[in-house]
Amino acid sequence: MRTNSFAVAVMSLLFSWQAMAQEMSLSDILNLTVDSASNTSETLAQAPATMIVITRKDISDRGYKNVSEILDDLPGMEVSRSYGDTGIKNYMRGWRNAIGDPFLFMIDGVVMNHLYFNVVHNTITTVPLSNVKQIEVVYGPTSSVYGANAFMGVINVITNGPELAKAGETKTSYRGFLLGGELNRTIGDVTASYQGDGFNLQLTGRFDEGQLDYSNADRYEFLKEKYIEDRRIYGGFIDNPNLGGTRKSLFRNRAYDLRVYTEELEIGARHVLRDTGYGYQYPADKVQMNGRWALSESDVYLRFTKKVSDKVTSTTMVRHRESDVPNDSYFVDGYFSSSDNEFLTAFSYWYTYNESMTVTQDFDVKLSDSFSLVTGIKWERKNLQKAYNINGEAASGEPGGYEPVSTIDAGDYLYPQVQVEGDEPQNRILTQDKGAYVQSKYKIAKGHELNLGLRSDSNSEYDSSLTKRFAYVAMMDDFIFKLIYGEAYQEPTPRALYGAWGGSGSDPSLDPENSQTIEFTATHTTSSLTHLVSFFVANNSDTIVQTSAGATNLGKRTVQGIDYHITALIPVSFFKQFKVWGYFSHLLTADEEVFDSDGVKTGDKFIGDLARNKLMFGTQVNVSDFGISLRGRHIGPRDTVSSNPVNKLDAYTTLDTKLAFHDPYNKGITWAVQVENLTDTAYDHPGTREADAGTEPGVFDDTGAYSGGSQSYFNSVMPQPGRLVYASIQYDF
Repeated sequence: MRTNSFAVAVMSLLFSWQAMAQEMSLSDILNLTVDSASNTSETLAQAPATMIVITRKDISDRGYKNVSEILDDLPGMEVSRSYGDTGIKNYMRGWRNAIGDPFLFMIDGVVMNHLYFNVVHNTITTVPLSNVKQIEVVYGPTSSVYGANAFMGVINVITNGPELAKAGETKTSYRGFLLGGELNRTIGDVTASYQGDGFNLQLTGRFDEGQLDYSNADRYEFLKEKYIEDRRIYGGFIDNPNLGGTRKSLFRNRAYDLRVYTEELEIGARHVLRDTGYGYQYPADKVQMNGRWALSESDVYLRFTKKVSDKVTSTTMVRHRESDVPNDSYFVDGYFSSSDNEFLTAFSYWYTYNESMTVTQDFDVKLSDSFSLVTGIKWERKNLQKAYNINGEAASGEPGGYEPVSTIDAGDYLYPQVQVEGDEPQNRILTQDKGAYVQSKYKIAKGHELNLGLRSDSNSEYDSSLTKRFAYVAMMDDFIFKLIYGEAYQEPTPRALYGAWGGSGSDPSLDPENSQTIEFTATHTTSSLTHLVSFFVANNSDTIVQTSAGATNLGKRTVQGIDYHITALIPVSFFKQFKVWGYFSHLLTADEEVFDSDGVKTGDKFIGDLARNKLMFGTQVNVSDFGISLRGRHIGPRDTVSSNPVNKLDAYTTLDTKLAFHDPYNKGITWAVQVENLTDTAYDHPGTREADAGTEPGVFDDTGAYSGGSQSYFNSVMPQPGRLVYASIQYDF
């Protein structure tokens, strides 16, 4: 009863739907062109999916510093941030797992999920913002369009694309922003564009540096400074700040994106590097926070688009990519040895190298005013690493060995050599993916469209997968109704298959997980008010669970939820714009099967780390040359996963604000100040993976024996940053 009362109260206060440019009415946004739902251009109203579009203006107005921050303000997202090697976990629509993400992250339709981990935090936190046109968020399984791993949805960053000058003209433009603030946070993000006759060159770059905000870290036992600085745990390693003795957990992220466009050809080259410490991820009596874990992503591609006829457009793409853990990523960890009666601690280097070559051919066919289809084929060869290449974590006396801390001196410890880059054939696997799909759209009558999709994929390591999608879209005056059914499959990551280490295992026999979702969406839109209600049921099978024999495909999950979106434009005579927006998400059920250590089902339980109720809201007010935004979110209480000794996390509410001044004397320049966590709320996110480190303090007795302490490698709780203030300048010339 309390839940229902809360939902009713929230419904009356919510404000939002998709974001729009200031001059748009809310009804205009339905005609925005989107590309992500069907791999072809269509209006937002026609898209056979529940979608949210975040525009470039929204990014600027709200003060998002990277793409991942939009997840905090979207329905259906369950965000947990470690600011470490996992970075951010997003359990989209209740899909809580250990390794990998349940959605595809793309840039202009090109998949950026890491080849080894199937994670997106390395790119979603580093992709430049200065050349972004809009971000399209697709809810629901879309494997029938994109193949593997579009399990719960797709997030597609759309850049500004080619800007070709008129014949005989040239043009140069620059846009970007600089931001600085507390904890030495510095971001530079810039795009330079040269436009010639039938030719466009764009270069985008970004750097993002700073350190972890550990002002609230003492809220959790195993993030306390006393462990990080304890010579009885880490010996002389704490004397070198690059190795230990500090909670700064520095980060140094980089991204570059080069595009060359002609009328039919696009050439792209990208490099993304997320380079961080270990953040809140690991307990401080096992791992030093200020190590280095980097994930890099590089690719080059050619994309040729040709209008073959009035009815057929062909797009051919060839792409080579690399997804790595660079060989100078390092780790300082230790454990208490009862036989030695002291900690043994080691320094180690970690490395993985993965590459792929992909060829795709797509055809966009407009057979008539009432019937169109998109069809295509894909071939991808992957050269993947199996186990990590690790230099270190060796026996005492060997390079990188676990040595008694009483003997460790940071200056003369026997450090291992950096891993030599390259293939080791005994530790590689070559795979091939082949896929073919067709997506059709048929206009049954005016305002009524039927979408049917089918895709077949085969992988050299798994059985073939056949996925389907059906969608009926009815557009009737101010109302839009969508009924959607979709299927998807999620591959186990190479890391989960092969890459075991002391803190987490692997199993090469795992198979893909499967999902079927049915969803109904109703929208009512006028020029100043829009509502959207979405009800979905997601059934997952072959879920990977842990048993005494290791991981296996055994479980089932069912998640049922309701999302509500509302936006209002409020007319105020002296305001250029007064917009309020919000989302409310409620999980009706989120059940998963529970098994004992022998793989015998013992019952069902609510999936851990999910909040039943979430409210995200905001407002944007523009007056003269000033703009002010306020964003907030209320996240309900969360029961954690069964392996977490901290059974429940409290609800919390946070607010962010940004004040911007559009310089009337220097057109194209905007000055801004923004504050995150305005009320300095102390709140926590649940730990990742098993999250079973616990809370019992570690204690040394008079003999030097260590008792209690963390029970695993993954913290149970991750305290989040306090109030942070930034200043920025944005320019567009």
